[in-house]
Amino acid sequence: MKLKTIVSIMCASVMFSCTDLDMSPVNVVNEEDLFANEAGTLSYISGMYMNLPLEDFRYAYEGNPPFNYAWTIYAQPSCRTGEAIGRDAAGNEYEAVGYWNQAYSYIRAANLLLEVLPKYASNYTEAQANSFLGEAYFIRSMVYYSLVKRYGGVPVVDKVIDYPASVSFEDTKLFRASEEDTWDFIGADLDKAIELLPESNQKGRANKYAAAALKSRIMLHAGSIAKYNTVNYAPVNGVRVCGIPQEKAVGYFKAAYEASQIVDEGGYRLYMDKWSGNNRQAQIDNFTAIFLEDTYETIFGRYYIDPEFLHQFDNSAQPMQTSNGDNNSEVCPTLDFVEMFEFDNKDINGKFENFDDNGHYKLYESPLDAFENCEPRLAATVILPMSEFKGETIELRRGILTGKSVNTMGALLKESDNYSSNYNVAVDENTVKLVNSFSQNNDDSYLVQLKSGSKYWNDLADRYPDKKDIYAGKMRRSGASGPVSNWDYGNLSGFYLRKYMNPDPKALNGGNYSSQPWIEIRYAEVLLNRAEAAWELVSLGEVADAKGESYLSIATEAINSIRKRAGATELSSTLLADEKSRDIIRTERRKELAFENKTYWDLKRWRIIDTEAEQKDRKYRILCPFFSVEDDAYFLDVKYTEPRSQNGVTMEPYIFSFEPRQYYQKIDPAEITRNSNCRQNQGY
Repeated sequence: MKLKTIVSIMCASVMFSCTDLDMSPVNVVNEEDLFANEAGTLSYISGMYMNLPLEDFRYAYEGNPPFNYAWTIYAQPSCRTGEAIGRDAAGNEYEAVGYWNQAYSYIRAANLLLEVLPKYASNYTEAQANSFLGEAYFIRSMVYYSLVKRYGGVPVVDKVIDYPASVSFEDTKLFRASEEDTWDFIGADLDKAIELLPESNQKGRANKYAAAALKSRIMLHAGSIAKYNTVNYAPVNGVRVCGIPQEKAVGYFKAAYEASQIVDEGGYRLYMDKWSGNNRQAQIDNFTAIFLEDTYETIFGRYYIDPEFLHQFDNSAQPMQTSNGDNNSEVCPTLDFVEMFEFDNKDINGKFENFDDNGHYKLYESPLDAFENCEPRLAATVILPMSEFKGETIELRRGILTGKSVNTMGALLKESDNYSSNYNVAVDENTVKLVNSFSQNNDDSYLVQLKSGSKYWNDLADRYPDKKDIYAGKMRRSGASGPVSNWDYGNLSGFYLRKYMNPDPKALNGGNYSSQPWIEIRYAEVLLNRAEAAWELVSLGEVADAKGESYLSIATEAINSIRKRAGATELSSTLLADEKSRDIIRTERRKELAFENKTYWDLKRWRIIDTEAEQKDRKYRILCPFFSVEDDAYFLDVKYTEPRSQNGVTMEPYIFSFEPRQYYQKIDPAEITRNSNCRQNQGY
C-alpha cells in the first residue's frame, strides 16, 4: 500500500462502497503509531467491535443506517414476525436503505488491519498477531453476512483500494459478485478465523469457537437460500447476484453441521445451574438467568458498561405500570406466539380454548390460572397476565362485564370485531365497561362497583391506602397496564415480554439506563443449527455424518436437550425425514430464540414469510382479560389486534404484509446512481 496514513476507525473511517470512495480522512494518524504496538492495535480493533452490525438492543430497522442506534427505538424488530405487536409497529415496515456504504467502511477497516499488521509482526508474539488477524476475519465475515442476507451478491473487496494513489476512479466501480461467491467468501473468512483465533479471549472478543458458531449460522442460511429460494437474477455478464444453484445446498448444510461440532470442543453447553427436574419454578428461573447473567452458554456477545455505553430496551418493552412516565409497551407478545408453547388450555388445533363445552366463557380467579403448569420456558419468556414482575402484579384487563353472568351468554363479539366500535365508553347502560385512555381509567368517575363480598373488594384500596374509603369495593375498568381503546401507552395484546428484561424494582428504566449484555450467539442456537442442518441433509438424500452417526438421531438428541432444559415434553421417537419433523425443528427454534432478533431472518431464509400464513395482510391474535362483576371472576376473550384511534382517526391498523420482492432488499439508489456497474435488485 503506497499511502502511509490510515484513518482511525474509532473516529472516522475512510468510506468505500461499490460505488465510490470518500477519501477525506477526518483523523489521520501514521500507521506505525497505530499498528506497531499491542495497545494501538487493540484500540483500533475495539472500534471495529463497536461498529459490528449486530441486531441487538440498539438495532432500529427504521433507522438510517439501522445499527448502533443511540436514540429511543420505538418500532421493535420482533413486531415484524408475529412474535409481538407494539404501539409503534403498525405493519408493512421495512428496513431503511442507507446501510450499504457504511458496511464497506467497516470492511475497509478490516482489510486495512489484515494488510498492515503483518508488517509489524515482529512487535507481537505469534499468538497476539494471530488473534488480531483472526478477529479481523471474524468481523469482516459478520459485515459481509449483514450485506448478503439483505441484498444477495455484493462486491467482494478483500484488500484496501488505494484511490487515487494506485487505482483510477473507474477501477473503484466494482461489479456485484454472485450470491454463491459472496457466501463462499464469508465461509473462507470464517475458516481463517477458526484457524487463527485463540480458544479463549476477553469477553466481547471473538475466539475460535465463536467463529465456528457463526459459521454454523451463516452456512445454514446459505443452504436455505440454495434449497428454498426461487429468484434467479443475473443482470450483468450472467452473474447470478440473487440465488444459489440448488445443488450447492448439501455442501452448505454439511459445513453448518460440521462447524457446530467444532463448538463442542470449547466446553460450551446449555446453562443448567439453577435447573431442577422436579421444580418448575427453578426451570423458569434458570431460563430467565441466561439473559441476565454471564453464563457458559454465551459464546459471543456485546457487553454494555454503566454509564459509558448503555441501551434503552427496558424503557421500550417494560409494562405500563413499571414505567416512570417514559416509554413502555413496545413489545407485547401475540397469542399466536404464546400458542407455540405447551399448556393445557388448548383445543385440538392447538389454539387457546376460552369457552367451555356449553359455549360459555371459562371463568378464572385470575387470568394467570389459564396458563397453570404451562411450559416453564413460556413463563420465563413472557409476562403472562397477572403474573409478578418487579415486585408487582402486572394487571392486564381490557374491561369489565356488568349486569349479566357469562353463563347466560356466548361470545361478546366476533374475533374480527372491535370492542370500542360496539361498546361506546360514553354510554353508561353498556354491559361492557371500557375506557379510551389511561386518563379516563384513572378518573374515579369511571370506577365500577363490585358485588358485596367480592374477593377483589380491597384490591384497589390496598394499592392506594390514602383513598381507601373511595376505592373499597371498586375496580378500574382497564388494568394498571391496560389495554385501553384508543392510541395511548399501555398493553396491546394481554402479554408483556420477560426475556432480557431487568426484574430489579430499583433499576432505572426511563431511558438509556439498561446494561444487560446482548447475547449474539449462544450454545442453544448451535444445537438448533445442528438439528436443522442434519434434517436438511437427510431431506437431500444424506443419511449419516462422517463418523457414521445418523443425522436424524443427532437432530432428535439436539431438540430433546433444548426441550428438557425448557421444561417441555421431550420427543418420544426419532425425527423423520418429513415436513412434520422439519416443522418441529423450526418451531423449537422460534420458541427458544424468540425476541433474540433471529426469527425474521429465519422466516426469510425459509421463504415462508409471505405465504405460509405468516404475514399476508394478516392481523395477529391477542388475549383480552375481562372481569365479570356477576361471576366475581375473570374470563378471557380472543380477538384480532384492534386498530388504535386518536380523535376518531385510525392511526395504527396493525395489518401486516410482506412483499416477496423484499427477500432481496433495495440497495440505496444513490449507490446505484454513482456506479453503473452495480445493478439494483429486482422490483425497485
